[in-house]
Amino acid sequence: MQMEQVKRDTRDMLISQQLGVLATYGSEYPYTTIVGFVATDDLRHIVFATFRDTRKYGNIQANPRASMLIDSRSNRVEDFSDAQALTILGTAEELCEDEKHDFTSLYLQRYPHLREFISDPNCALMKIKVHKYILVSRFQEVVELDMS
Repeated sequence: MQMEQVKRDTRDMLISQQLGVLATYGSEYPYTTIVGFVATDDLRHIVFATFRDTRKYGNIQANPRASMLIDSRSNRVEDFSDAQALTILGTAEELCEDEKHDFTSLYLQRYPHLREFISDPNCALMKIKVHKYILVSRFQEVVELDMS
């Protein structure tokens, strides 16, 4: 598969799916949770929101390495041949003040119903700086898109 096709397939997956499974490093085990996300147009960042008093936020503060899994399954038999999975590898951090306006606008374009949530003083808008995407199709076709 050519790199432009990989980018298109990656972008399509990021646009078509609204929820992903975020994995962070816990003190004893990896920790996963479902988050709403949005990707930047250049595919270099994934943005999500969380309260600061959550386990995922604390895990990121202790170790910023994170991954996210996004998939297209619909719990049908056809998923065994048709579903795709996109793994995102990168480092996560809370947005700095200079970045908040643009990323908040991007996030609210996709999730206008979450305005109250992200306006809460305890809510942190986070970004994953993407190092690599791994796209799996048909359970065995694997392609990587290196973003570094």
